[in-house]
Amino acid sequence: MGLFDFLSKAPTAKKVEKATGRMLNEHHQVQVRQEAIDELVSYGTPDALGGLIKRLGVNFRDTIKNEQEKRQITQILVDRFGEESIEPLAAFIRTDQTISAAIRTLARLVPADRLVGILTGVLGTYEPKDHRSIDAKLQLVDALNDFDDARVVPAVLRHAMDHDDDVRVKVIDLLEARVRPGHAQWEATVEMLVKVVRDPEASGRITRRAADALMRTEADLSADAEGLAEFLPDGYRVDEAGHLKAG
Repeated sequence: MGLFDFLSKAPTAKKVEKATGRMLNEHHQVQVRQEAIDELVSYGTPDALGGLIKRLGVNFRDTIKNEQEKRQITQILVDRFGEESIEPLAAFIRTDQTISAAIRTLARLVPADRLVGILTGVLGTYEPKDHRSIDAKLQLVDALNDFDDARVVPAVLRHAMDHDDDVRVKVIDLLEARVRPGHAQWEATVEMLVKVVRDPEASGRITRRAADALMRTEADLSADAEGLAEFLPDGYRVDEAGHLKAG
């Protein structure tokens, strides 16, 4: 093989980009997309791995083929590239919005402690008022909910005041399920839920969900009772013992 033949086959950025584009085009035939996958695998460079990982963040209308190809990519990343896939996957999770499949793949490559560290770190880069990161925040909270780790509650807590109602509900569900008197984040959680109830921009859905969480966790609201009354949803009240009641 001559020098120019060798150079023509080198995995240039343009070649990786073109192969990635073919792989991500759902209008191409399956064979064409498979050839693109094989090409990226043969390159094996960090850029090529990044191209393969992009397939995990794209959903095709043909759900069967979509899942088959994502499973194939996951197996390639785990079985063929192993540790080489870790940083490209983490980078993708930090920057993309459709990240659930990448998180599941990374979970097969790193211990839970490291994965939680990555996920909480990524969530920490998103502000509650950032409306552009809603999808990523939803997937991160869902993923973190699978781990019994002391870092989870502090990481999600501020998103009880998120821009998006669905994010807020997921976070409040998590807080209600995990935080009870004696928990390290108990006082901070009660304070946050009271803040949600008082939030003038919160929808009725959110104030009721926060009120339900305060009621079910039997939070002592004695110190807030007087000032909280005007913000409570209809049908809720603070009783003589300082507990929130419905009806």
